[in-house]
Amino acid sequence: MRETAGQAGRYLIGAFIALAIDASIVSIGVRLDIPVVLARVFAQLAGITTTYLFNRRYTFSPQHPASLRDWGQYIAAQAIGSLLNFAISTGLLYLSDRSLSQIWGSVLVGAAVGFCVNFFSARRQLHG
Repeated sequence: MRETAGQAGRYLIGAFIALAIDASIVSIGVRLDIPVVLARVFAQLAGITTTYLFNRRYTFSPQHPASLRDWGQYIAAQAIGSLLNFAISTGLLYLSDRSLSQIWGSVLVGAAVGFCVNFFSARRQLHG
């Protein structure tokens, strides 16, 4: 139980780093008039890659090496939470005035839902 709590705390740190990257990319994309859905796709891919790298190094310390295949399996394992994150945050963005605070709030709400779903799938994928 203690190990899982420590992993959840470190996973949350990685999630906050990914959230900052994700919301920053969306914010820049919106300011550059990139369609919201396209900005969310790029941002979410960057966020998932960030959590993959962070969680491999600091959260779970897997014994298997990093690889493109491992990254793909991680993305597949994160699919449900990521789809929920994408749908919720994109829907909220369409309902917002796309101010900076609403962009970050939309991404935060989506990320919170994704975090709740994805921690255990990431733990199963990367736990050493």
